[in-house]
Amino acid sequence: MEGNNIIQVRNLCKSFGNLQVLNDISTDFKEQQVVSIIGPSGGGKSTFLRCLNLLETPTSGKVIFNDVNLCSKDADINVQRQKIGMVFQHFNLFNNMNVMKNLTIAPMRIKGKSKEEAEEKAIGFLKRMGLEDKATSYPAQLSGGQKQRIAIVRSLMMEPEVMLFDEPTSALDPEMIGEVLDVIKQLAMEGMTMLIVTHEMRFAREVSDRILFLDGGKIDEDRTADEFFDDPHSPRLISFLQKVL
Repeated sequence: MEGNNIIQVRNLCKSFGNLQVLNDISTDFKEQQVVSIIGPSGGGKSTFLRCLNLLETPTSGKVIFNDVNLCSKDADINVQRQKIGMVFQHFNLFNNMNVMKNLTIAPMRIKGKSKEEAEEKAIGFLKRMGLEDKATSYPAQLSGGQKQRIAIVRSLMMEPEVMLFDEPTSALDPEMIGEVLDVIKQLAMEGMTMLIVTHEMRFAREVSDRILFLDGGKIDEDRTADEFFDDPHSPRLISFLQKVL
């Protein structure tokens, strides 16, 4: 069941030099809500997601997470960022560490977990993913789908309140996409709050409570998944869906 607003975005703008990438975006995201963000390349999707945990610093506006304005100079962004998991399209695993070390280093260093506690938790997640035999493997020994599932576990190890996924399947071979999407579907069923930038339209429809269509740095449409695909209003969205479906 969806709960209270966990992220509130107010008048968010982001420019790179003279290029305005995000243009006065305001929206809210609720606890236990799954929101997919779709749109054409260059429409601002990934920049928007990265502004939500200040991997990109907004030019102006507010990102309020659990009543804390992350854009305020008073906000301890490192503390807040621990509660916001992020999964990238290119995994970002430490190649010189095996899977277990990749999973336990942050909980031990940042959250003060003991080695035993962190490893026990990691093994539990690896079993859930069907990857318990990969604990001593290095990233170079894993398939793309395995790397991305490990990257998801690494975020979950920090016990986040929100998960951000930036095109989590775009770097994968087609046959590996399903195993990663299945993990995200399972997290959705368990009530994890998630924002997902994706090009996988069928998946977006299946898993999302809401879908945002971002084009030209603005939210052009914000509907439930069924409304989004069955009754699009914006001419730009209608044109987009005709090309991708």
